[in-house]
Amino acid sequence: MIKLQEKIQTVLALYKSRNLVDAEKLCKDLIKQNPKQVYLYNLLGLILAENRKTEEAIEYYNSGLKIDPKNPSIYNNLGNLYKSINDYDLAESYFIKSINLDEKISEHHNNLGNLYLDLNKFNEAIKSFKKAIKHNAQFFPSYYNLGILHINIGKFDLAKIYLTKAINLNNYLFSAHRSLSQITKYNAKDKHFNLLKKIYSNSKMDNAGQSQICFALGKAYDDCKNYNKAFHYYKIGNDLRRKSILFFLHDEKEEFDTIKKIFNKEMFKFKDIKFNKSQMPIFIVGMPRSGTTLIEQVISSHPDVYGGDELNYLPNLVKKYIGNFTNFSPRDNNLNNLANSYISCLKKISNNSKKVTDKLPINFKYIGLLKMIMPNCKIIHCSRNPRDICLSIFKNYFVNPNLNFAYNLNEMCEYYKLYFDMMKYWNKLFPNYIYNVKYENVVKNPNHQIPQLINFCNLKWDKRCLSFYNNKRAIKTASHTQARKKIYKTSLNTWLNYKSFLSDNFKNLPE
Repeated sequence: MIKLQEKIQTVLALYKSRNLVDAEKLCKDLIKQNPKQVYLYNLLGLILAENRKTEEAIEYYNSGLKIDPKNPSIYNNLGNLYKSINDYDLAESYFIKSINLDEKISEHHNNLGNLYLDLNKFNEAIKSFKKAIKHNAQFFPSYYNLGILHINIGKFDLAKIYLTKAINLNNYLFSAHRSLSQITKYNAKDKHFNLLKKIYSNSKMDNAGQSQICFALGKAYDDCKNYNKAFHYYKIGNDLRRKSILFFLHDEKEEFDTIKKIFNKEMFKFKDIKFNKSQMPIFIVGMPRSGTTLIEQVISSHPDVYGGDELNYLPNLVKKYIGNFTNFSPRDNNLNNLANSYISCLKKISNNSKKVTDKLPINFKYIGLLKMIMPNCKIIHCSRNPRDICLSIFKNYFVNPNLNFAYNLNEMCEYYKLYFDMMKYWNKLFPNYIYNVKYENVVKNPNHQIPQLINFCNLKWDKRCLSFYNNKRAIKTASHTQARKKIYKTSLNTWLNYKSFLSDNFKNLPE
């Protein structure tokens, strides 16, 4: 037994270091030698799930349950797995099963709460997080999640209380510091500001933690109008973040070129393409920080519209049904399956609304595909001063892997050029199909711009769209504070505060 425990520790070390191939091999060997050890099946399921071997992970989890059908950890891990592949009904059932078997495990309540948070079931999420805390008052992840939840629904005072509690329990919960910084207006004497400086001086931080603290410090110095120091910390934060991700601009260029070659005038001459006739989707696209959240806040203030926020459905379904477009054919039945699956996903979250907004910015890449498979959808393209866009991206820490271009100013500006050329291509190929809205125009003349926007969406005018700041829907993006305010013009030309640092990078940005 001692030797088995030692070997299990070796597997765990391999798993934690992400040496998944060796971890899988050793764990399978241990299962052959110890076929009745349930823990090994659970561990192998985790390894396989991490390596995206979903079906095999499910098989091993189920093999473990045959030995011990009342193992709450396996049910919890199955819940996490099904959540990761967007099978929310099964995920919920497995989380509930794990809790029914042992209701005192805070982690399982927390995982169920995260599922409800993803589904915008906020009351249920709050109950789950509070149950996790009830069973363990020191369980800081649930305090953190309650903080994020209350940011999403615009209750910033409560969010600060929960995030501060999480930080008090774990001073090095770096994501909590960064999240707290986003809803704090700093001055030089702010306690959290001073704590951030103290933490930053601690050499024990890894790159990931240091990066998040740097973004928080950048925000604090920006609030204090000390733009030299703000840029200093934003630059360090971006550089550290860039080291931890894989991004190759050449790959992006190839993908954009491939998409433009495929979706041309000849492609749309086919007469027998199957398509979905739904008028439900409203896609809001553009670069991040271009005003997409503001536009969604306006449109989703209409009673017939559900604000879906940034949905990853389309990129995930493209990956599943099309891949990298290598063997793309307009007659492929998978295209219809993709469209039907997308609409099915919208219906699950829409609260029976007639229309649903999807404001994932990078969906601009797929406008040709959308025109082909869902021609009745609405597409709104948001643009803004490119310098303000790029500065705002530079000031934000993103978790979406589709935004890996964001952490190097040169790469960011080159990606902006790719985006700009792509939108130029779509507008030429599909004249009058895309509604192009400029952020500055909406800010300067909302009473004229907003009714036109609502009309494009084939919606009857509703005056609530002008008082969008009263919209209580959840906002899960970096614009959660701005989009809840009345129209303000201080967001225009903010890049000028950093002009001395950015002029060289920004001088060739197209407009």
